[in-house]
Amino acid sequence: MVADLRNLISAEWLKLSRRPLGWILLGVFLGLMLLYLATWALIVMLHTSSLNGGRARFAVLSPAQITEIQRQISFPGIFGAVLGQVNSTGGICAIILAAGFLGSDYNWGTLRVLLTRAPHRGAYLLAKLITLLLGLMAAILLALLLGTLLALVCSSTLSLPLHLRPRDLLALPVGILRSLYVILPYVIITLSSAAFGRSALAGVGGGMIFLALDVSAGSLNTIGSINPLVRLLVNLLLQPNINTLVVLNSQLFGLDQSVLLSSLDLALLPSPFQATLVIAAYCVCFYWGAYRLLLRRDVMGAH
Repeated sequence: MVADLRNLISAEWLKLSRRPLGWILLGVFLGLMLLYLATWALIVMLHTSSLNGGRARFAVLSPAQITEIQRQISFPGIFGAVLGQVNSTGGICAIILAAGFLGSDYNWGTLRVLLTRAPHRGAYLLAKLITLLLGLMAAILLALLLGTLLALVCSSTLSLPLHLRPRDLLALPVGILRSLYVILPYVIITLSSAAFGRSALAGVGGGMIFLALDVSAGSLNTIGSINPLVRLLVNLLLQPNINTLVVLNSQLFGLDQSVLLSSLDLALLPSPFQATLVIAAYCVCFYWGAYRLLLRRDVMGAH
C-alpha cells in the first residue's frame, strides 16, 4: 500500500510539474506578492520623502501604520508578510490549481486509465492531496526566497533595521506548516466539488463559491461582542478560526495586523486550540465528502 501510494505521488508530481497551469498560477501569485510588497515600499518612500531628496512628504498614514509597513518589508516581518499573502491571493491560486489537478483527469478521460493501476480510489485521492500540498510548499519556499531578496533591497535603500535572529529562522517551518493548514480546507472542498461535477469548472466554481460565502460569513465576527452565544456560534464558522491562525503567523514574526486593519478585533477571535480543532473538523468532513463522491460516482467526465 505504501509503495503504491509512493508511486502514485511520483506520477501525480510529474503531471503537476509538467502542466502549464501550475506554472502560470505560480507566476501570477509571485507577481501579485511582489506588487503588494513593492507598493508598501513605495508608500514608505513617499512618507519619508526618499524619492524627492527630502523636499516633500506624502503622509496619508499614521506613524504607527508606517512603522508596521516598515516591519513588513524588513526582517523578520517579511516572512509574516509573505505568509499572509500565501493565505490570501495564494489561497485563490490554490483553489484553481486543485480544481484543474483533479478535474482535468475527468475532462481528458485519464481517470479511468489511472484507476486501472490503482483501483483503490481512496489512495488516488490521497495521492492527489499530498502532491498538491507538496507543490504548495514548494511555492511557499520560492515566495519566501523572493521576499528575502526584496527585504534585503528595502533594508539597504530605506535604511531599515535588520533584526534577523536564529529564532526567526527556526519559526519558519512552523509558519509554513500553519499556512498550509489554513489553505487545506479550501483545497479539499475544491477537490470535492471537482469530484461532484466531474470537471475542473465545477471544482473552480465550488471552491470559489465556498470561499466567497466563508469570507462573507466571517464578517459576522463583528457582532460577536453583542452576545456570548452569538459569539460562540460565529466562532464555529471556518473564517474566524482561519483568521486566528493567520494572526498567529503574523505575530510569530513581530507583525500586528490590527494596526492596518481597524475592523479586525483580536479579542473576538477564537483561541488557537479551538481554531486548530475547528479547521481539522472541516477538513475531515470535506475529505470524507470528496472520498464518497469519488467512490460512488462514475469516472466519466461531465457531459
